[in-house]
Amino acid sequence: MNFNIKYPPLVEQAYSHFLSIGLHPNKDKLYKMLVDEGMIDELGNPTQQAIDEGLVEVAGNNPIERFKAENPLVAHIPDEHFKVQGNQVLMDCYAVSVAATTILNDPTAPQEQKENAQSLLDKVNSLDHNEWH
Repeated sequence: MNFNIKYPPLVEQAYSHFLSIGLHPNKDKLYKMLVDEGMIDELGNPTQQAIDEGLVEVAGNNPIERFKAENPLVAHIPDEHFKVQGNQVLMDCYAVSVAATTILNDPTAPQEQKENAQSLLDKVNSLDHNEWH
């Protein structure tokens, strides 16, 4: 039986970061390590210690910070690849490509998610890379 466990955003964010640098940690072990190290509590919330030490940033009123906090897959991508238009946060082709590639390289990603990521990556590769999406 294949369980699709939903991990807290900070765990997903850490996991995405590790994938982006070529490491493939076990999410369960990563979650336990973050709890053991005092970065998050058992519910996945950042501890005050982690916030005070600057290990975890709490999103404020910045729409890009909030977007990245809600979408840990893109949290490690520099802010210059995002912009706010109206009430939407847009990503440039680089950011979309990085997010899609991260999903494709994630051995735990469901097949449907990988197919969607590949489709998105194919579309991005055919676009003008000066556009925002």
